[in-house]
Amino acid sequence: MVHTIKEKERVQIPNNELSKLIKAYNTIGEFLETFLDHKILYKEDFLHGLKQSVKEVLNKKTKKIATFNDFVS
Repeated sequence: MVHTIKEKERVQIPNNELSKLIKAYNTIGEFLETFLDHKILYKEDFLHGLKQSVKEVLNKKTKKIATFNDFVS
C-alpha cells in the first residue's frame, strides 16, 4: 500500500528512528553541497541565520546549554 502525505501534514517518527533520519539528511546534504552552491540549496533567511551564528561563535557570544529547553529559549 502507498501512503501519500498531504502538504503541511505532520509525519511522526519514532525516537529510535530519528537519529537514522538525521544521519541520512546530513549525508544527502553533504553530497549535494559538493555539486551545488549554498544559495541554491538553502533559503536566504537560513543563510542569513547561519552567517549570524558563525559571527557569534567567532566573537565568543555563545553560552553553554544543558537542556533542550535552554536551547529553544
